[in-house]
Amino acid sequence: MTEHLIAFDHFLRAWVVTHRSPVLNGAMSALSIVGQGGVIWLLIGGGLTAWGRLAWRDFARLALAVLVASLVVDGVLKPAFQRVRPFGGTPEIPVIGRLPVTASFPSGHSANAFASAFVLARLAPAGRVFWWLLAVAVAFSRVYLGVHYPLDVIAGSLVGLACAALALRVTRRYSADPGLRPPG
Repeated sequence: MTEHLIAFDHFLRAWVVTHRSPVLNGAMSALSIVGQGGVIWLLIGGGLTAWGRLAWRDFARLALAVLVASLVVDGVLKPAFQRVRPFGGTPEIPVIGRLPVTASFPSGHSANAFASAFVLARLAPAGRVFWWLLAVAVAFSRVYLGVHYPLDVIAGSLVGLACAALALRVTRRYSADPGLRPPG
């Protein structure tokens, strides 16, 4: 079962990478660059806060979700799994952009993107379609550029969702949204 899953993972990555479009290369690179460390999400959160659409304490909740996702992925899971990046196993497939030096599994970009989309969808729901579309685009960009396998981004996305749920749960008493506060 695991062998088939890994084989399918390799097949999907190869399919995406061999079906790149020069029209998308720049956009995918840009998504990956701004997705590094959750930068785009913190800029969005900062902008929403500056424009009065998000309370400062809710911006802190977003930052906490990104921080927890980053720590779990980079400090715990990547060192534990040590999955070789796609270009390490298949160097003949070119990578667009720089070659990351950390392990492949799970994707930190995806973890940060999905953690942020989860938080923002709850705290700034008017933009929830955009938050989720941006998260998916950032995650997909990592496979497109050739630096992750699809399972890396799926796992990173799930880790990000869990970290965001944890961050919101732990900080709910400080929430501006009465619906997120604990009862009584």
